[in-house]
Amino acid sequence: MSGDPLGEAQATEDALRAQLGDLIGAKARAAHEAARLDVRAGLPGADPELAALADRHRAQAARLAAEVEEVRSSLRAQEVRTESLRADAAGA
Repeated sequence: MSGDPLGEAQATEDALRAQLGDLIGAKARAAHEAARLDVRAGLPGADPELAALADRHRAQAARLAAEVEEVRSSLRAQEVRTESLRADAAGA
């Protein structure tokens, strides 16, 4: 650990924000792909495997949604730690 707890806390917060953004993007892509495959699966003569692929993408989007909530919770806790350190530094 370096000698700058506030800097480290801010870096952790930034990393969590980046991770959250990545997860949100991945979740959106999985949900979009599931919807796209649902449309294709509904077309006449569609390959039956398309519906199964859509289900897999939906399941992936659900798993990613759970991860989003976990990281969001971690980010909120880190924001509190960072603000506490910032307040301590301002009072020093």
